[in-house]
Amino acid sequence: MNFKHIFEKWKIKMDVHTILGIWNESSRHFHNLNHLNDLIEKINRDAHSMTEKQYEQLILTALFHDIVYDVMSNLNEEKSAEFFLSVCENKDASDVKEIYDAIIATKTHKATSELSEKFNKYDMSIVESSFDDLIKWEEGISAEYLSVYDKNTYKNGRVKFLESLLNDYPLNSGNILSLIELVKTN
Repeated sequence: MNFKHIFEKWKIKMDVHTILGIWNESSRHFHNLNHLNDLIEKINRDAHSMTEKQYEQLILTALFHDIVYDVMSNLNEEKSAEFFLSVCENKDASDVKEIYDAIIATKTHKATSELSEKFNKYDMSIVESSFDDLIKWEEGISAEYLSVYDKNTYKNGRVKFLESLLNDYPLNSGNILSLIELVKTN
């Protein structure tokens, strides 16, 4: 995959190295290059089953979906989508709007289109992972949030979020419940 080619084709007015630098900021412990690389690997693995346009849209959604990430804000998805639009030469193109909408949909992980459904599956695939992978996820998320929130506030919010996942990911509910217990007791 050639990011530069995709950026030229989609008329993205930003250097990919700048974007990767943002993903590599020191305040990011989960929403970082590892998360981005994981998403891109999963998209690449499935590339044979999608059109070139779908593939490129998924790659662009991955690159920009958490480009703005501030644990104190509840507007990260909107700001990330706006950031994406700000670097697009063809802001009004329907294909660009689909990417914008898919980025917004990562706020709730509720599909609003075929693109957002596919991307949300990639983005939330961590929830279906092994308990060891869930622990690594928790370590990254807690490092991000505990840098600005006290432990009890974090625990209460994180447990509430994890409990909200149980109905959507019943096949991994045992691991999620174990993670909930870990968060509660640490």
